[in-house]
This record gives sequence, structure tokens and C-alpha cells, in this order.
Amino acid sequence: MNHFLKKIFQNHSTRVLAILFVALVILIGYFLVNSYYVQLEIHKNKILAKLEAIANTTATQINGNQIEYLFEMYPKRGDLRTNYQDRVYQHLHEQLKSIKRQNYLSSALYTLTYDSAEKIFLFGVSSANKPYLRYKYEQFPQELLDNYRLGGRIDVYGDKSGHWLSAFAPIRNSEGKTVAIIQADHRFDEFLDDAEQEIFINIGITLLVTLFVLYLLLRSMRYILRKEDILTRSLIQSKSQLEDKNKDILDSILYAKKIQEAILPDIQLLKEWLPQSFVYHSPRDIVSGDFYWFKKINGKLFIACVDCTGHGVPGAFMSMVGNILLDDVITKKKIDKADIILNELHNGVVKALRQKQKEKASKDGMDIALCIIDEQKETVEFAGAFRPLVHVRKNSLTRIKSNAAPIGGFRGEEPIFNLHTINYQKGDVFYIYTDGYADQFGGERGKKYMTKKFREFLLSINQEDMDDQKELLKKEFDEWRGSRKQVDDVLVIGFKM
Repeated sequence: MNHFLKKIFQNHSTRVLAILFVALVILIGYFLVNSYYVQLEIHKNKILAKLEAIANTTATQINGNQIEYLFEMYPKRGDLRTNYQDRVYQHLHEQLKSIKRQNYLSSALYTLTYDSAEKIFLFGVSSANKPYLRYKYEQFPQELLDNYRLGGRIDVYGDKSGHWLSAFAPIRNSEGKTVAIIQADHRFDEFLDDAEQEIFINIGITLLVTLFVLYLLLRSMRYILRKEDILTRSLIQSKSQLEDKNKDILDSILYAKKIQEAILPDIQLLKEWLPQSFVYHSPRDIVSGDFYWFKKINGKLFIACVDCTGHGVPGAFMSMVGNILLDDVITKKKIDKADIILNELHNGVVKALRQKQKEKASKDGMDIALCIIDEQKETVEFAGAFRPLVHVRKNSLTRIKSNAAPIGGFRGEEPIFNLHTINYQKGDVFYIYTDGYADQFGGERGKKYMTKKFREFLLSINQEDMDDQKELLKKEFDEWRGSRKQVDDVLVIGFKM
């Protein structure tokens, strides 16, 4: 039994069932106690309502003038010795006796008259076997005096004869004056016995149902524990297999990261060509859908900031395609115009992903910002697909818009990418970036960082050393994100002429 109880509280499901059962027992106990008093009150109100109805009905049938006559004819207690000594008393006695019998009352009906001089109630006519005319009513409840002219109910009260539930109603003479009251009683002990008998029957039924529920719960617990043992063994085996598979997958992704890092150009090369530059790259997952690409060919420096569809493994696959196509268009085909490079890149993605075949067409592609720096002409050429260029000169920021068309994705029409040529000056700073930084949720309200705030931050740090700018960008991003999950890959490239 102890072992069974121990297993119950070790298992989450049975522990919940056990807690629920204990809570159920407590609730049922509270309900039974509360129900006892509620039903007792209901039974009491039923008795009082019945007594009140009897008193009110009887009061309308008794002539108040006859009550006054009896008190005038018999001024002393004991003057009236039998119920049949006086015809008026006999008539009223028989009337009360009949009402008592018809309503199955166990206690006598009687009238009471208040003696204001003596400040006490005196008995009048009664359905009892002998008359009590002018006998004093000792220990009368205060309600009789307070509501002498109105009548009402009297909750449980006690006198020398016991405890009672009562109701009374005023008896009036021909002039409408209240001359007495009629009182109907019910012994409280009798009421309690009758009420508790019915209440305890209901409580007994409830307890039987509770015991049956307990039996079903215990059976359910045993069944759950048996199933749990089987399931636990199965889960342990499955967990072991899953851990092995996860390890294999993680090892594969980590190896893919090594491959992706090997394909990405060495940032030190960019530092040699542009000493005042930085690349801030923060993948959301182990591998990234954002990638950077740069190369120096015939005195021109090509720098690309690329955001592929998706992130993680799918994005990383797309970045491989983009890397290969950039190499093909710029290195092999020797195209050195930014707008033409993007057109060729678009055609290459459409062809590689077979996006002109409608049944196989996908919307996968890339957003890109491409800059070509010509140091001899002192120009920066720019073309973009959904990614702009930010140019800061003498602490003034200009945003050069990109074309609202992606690289790749079959749309039915070939996109046209515009070429922008900027004559740079010494000290000019340029930034290209993906949307991961601005789209990050954070701050006190958990909202996006937003592009406008991002550009304002770039303007605020543009005078700093480029390596310091990278650290400031990282710090700002981490503080904004806080404990929230990174939502996308982040890539920001900055260079000062």
C-alpha cells in the first residue's frame, strides 16, 4: 500500500488525480456541512410559513368581541373551570380544536391578550383539554409585544415548556381594534428530528456516490500507473534514439557552418583594402541566410550585403547559391556595372531554381545591396534589390533607395535595377545592411527596433572608429533585444573612404 501511494505521488497524472480527489473530498465535506444548515433553514421556513398561514386564517375566523366578553365575564384566573362552562368559550374552544386537528398540529392553539397594566400576556381561549383563561404567559418572546397589532413569525425561542417555532396573528373586534392574538406553535425538537432524518438520508446518498467516485479514481490511478510504466520505458528508448539523431543533425549543421565560413571571404582582406571598415554578422541560428561578399578586380572593390529567403539551414543553402552566382557574374563574366550584375544575378537564380517552370516555381530569392568602389574615379556605384545604401557626409545622412524587386522569384516580368553613382569625398561613410537589425523585437514594450531608429543610430556613431562602431552596434542590439529571442539573421557592413 505504501509503495502504491509512493508511486501515486511520483507520477504527475496520478498526483493530479490525488490532489483533485482530496480537493473533492474537502469540497464535498464543506458542501455537506453547508447543505445541512441550508436544508435545516429551508425546513424551518416551511414550518414557520405553515404556522403563519394557520394563524392568519384562524385570526379571521375568531370574533374579537367574544374574546372581550370572556375577559369581562371572568375577571379572575380560575373562574372558568371547564371548557364547557361557558357557551362562548366552548364554541371558540371547539373551533380551535378543529383547526388544530385539520392542520395536524401537535401543539395547542391559543389566544393571548396583553394586559398593559401588568405588562404581561394572559392566556385566553385554548384548544387544550382544560381552560387557561387569564393564566399568565411567563417568559414570552419580545416579538409578541413588538408586533402585537401586525402579527408575524418567531424563530427558535425557549420558555419553561421547551423550545418552539411560532407564528401569530392579531384578532380584532367589530371596531377593528386588536384585542388579542392567536398563536400557533411547533416543538423545535420535533422539527429537528423530522428535518435531520431527511437531511441525513441525502447526506448518506452523497457519501455513497463519493465512495463510488473514490473507487473509480483508485482504479484509474492503477491503470495510469501501469500505462505509465510501459510508456516510461518506451520514452527512455525513444529519447535515447532522438538524442543520437539530434547529435547527428547538430554535427551536420556545425560542419555546414564550417563550410559556410570557409566560403565567406576573409574579413582581413577587406581590412587591407579598406582599413576603416567593419562587418557585423550575427546569425540567428548556427548557419545563416545572410552573407557578405567582396572582391577586388581590376582596381575596383565589389562589396555585397545579401539577405537570402529564410534563415537557418534553408537560408544557408540559398546563400551558397547566391555566393556561387556572384562569383560567376563578377569574376568569370567580368561584369563590373552594379545594375547589370543584379540583372544577371536575378536571371541566374531564376534559372538555378527553375522558377520559370510554373509547376515548380518558388518565391525563393535574395535581397541585396551591392557597392562598387572605384578609387581612381573616386566613385561608389550602387544598385539594390529591396536593400538601400546609407551615405553619411559631414554628419548629414542620405538614404539611396533600392528597387522594390527581389533577386529571383518568377513574377512574369523581368525586374529593372537602377544604377546610382556617388562621387565620394574623404571622410564619407557608407552602410549597407539586411533587415534583421531593424526587425528585432525588444525594448520595454517589445516592439520592433525599426529602420528609422536604426538610421538615427548610425548617424549618431558615424564619427567613431569603424571597429568601435561595430562594437556599439552589437551593444545596442543586445541591449534592445534583452532576453528575447533573435528573430532574424543580422548583417551590417560599414566603410569609410
